[in-house]
Amino acid sequence: MLLITVFQSAPAVADKELSALIQEASLALESGRAAEAAALYEDVIDLYLYETDGNATGPIISKVRLDLTRALVEMRQYDDALRITEDIFDSDPGPQTLAESLQIRFNIGFSYLTGSTRRLFGLEVSAERRGLEVLNELIKDYPFMDFTDDAIFHCGNWYLKNDSPEDAERYFTRLIREYPESEWSAASQLLAGDASMAQLKGVDYDLGILVSAERHYRRYLRLFPGQGDSARAREKLSDIRLFKARRRIAIADFYIRIKKFGSARIYLEKVIQEAAETPEAQEAREVLDSIRGKKEEEGTQ
Repeated sequence: MLLITVFQSAPAVADKELSALIQEASLALESGRAAEAAALYEDVIDLYLYETDGNATGPIISKVRLDLTRALVEMRQYDDALRITEDIFDSDPGPQTLAESLQIRFNIGFSYLTGSTRRLFGLEVSAERRGLEVLNELIKDYPFMDFTDDAIFHCGNWYLKNDSPEDAERYFTRLIREYPESEWSAASQLLAGDASMAQLKGVDYDLGILVSAERHYRRYLRLFPGQGDSARAREKLSDIRLFKARRRIAIADFYIRIKKFGSARIYLEKVIQEAAETPEAQEAREVLDSIRGKKEEEGTQ
């Protein structure tokens, strides 16, 4: 009813037909007749533009478009709803209308990202990439909205589940750094470690990746000691210790083959120091015994 009053108070658009259409559209939307409401709101927009000589900006037209967006969402016509929110952004909306439009855009992006389909050429197709695009636009353009940390977390989670662990780690660490009070902070710290571990490829994995993962898991245990995934974090740290041990044994073996026994000893002793009670440590001791006394061959071909 407030919008009707605004229309009636403006001489340029003081039209009973507009007021009647708005009232009818609002009633239809409230009664669950979304398709009827959407058609009526489109009529309101056309009539408004006609009576204002095409003036498509301002809080009045923005509010009508917002209500049209709500009707389209109820009809699950998400692509059309996204298009109307873009019209709202271009129409100089008030702060509340803008905030509500952005929230709707986030909701649609999240819905797409988590499995809702979109209709293209008469077919229902996956909309995950479109959802990712919508959320990334919001993250870039509106970093201080209430939903921004949600958008970052869900994008990171999507990247992790879709074999893009480097991107996932980047999103999780950004959330931890820029939104430390987020409800997703603990989960992001743990998943950042998972994203690091997912970057290990084959037997020649990078020790730097393991160091990064170890840092994430240790930080999780330090900052969130009461969280339910502490046992999983400790298990991951145990796995990392073994991964590092195996990698150092492999590096030591390389140095032994090129007769760099001093360098080999450094890596083998590190295995014994950091993974003392493991089979890898026993293997390192045996290799050390086998090269004992070979220091004089250091540097030979």
